[in-house]
Amino acid sequence: PADAALAREISSEIVGGAIDATGKLSLLASAALIGRSRVLVTNDSAPLHLASAMNTPTVAIFGPTVTTFGFGPLAEASAVAQVAGLSCRPCSSHGPMTCPLTHFRCMLDLAPAQVHASVMSLLDRAP
Repeated sequence: PADAALAREISSEIVGGAIDATGKLSLLASAALIGRSRVLVTNDSAPLHLASAMNTPTVAIFGPTVTTFGFGPLAEASAVAQVAGLSCRPCSSHGPMTCPLTHFRCMLDLAPAQVHASVMSLLDRAP
């Protein structure tokens, strides 16, 4: 998949390790892995909904879409990482691959430190 190289790069930066199964698992195997995970970092996509079903702690990254569409994380322990205050959000109901305004600030301005802090907060609350 087109995301494989980026996924490898991101997972290689995670201290303590991460599982990169980009494009390698069936839907059922994905659900099983997500169900065993200590925390899942994902965008607003199918893995987010699998994590909700499995009650896996989740950091959900929202860029062009918003949780008010009704598709945010439902796990007991979850967090949403997003850039607040952008007047152009949401720009679509499904998150386009290109930014209609060409700046893509909803993703480019999202600080990795914000995602990291959310992950650490969820891990600190884990039993």
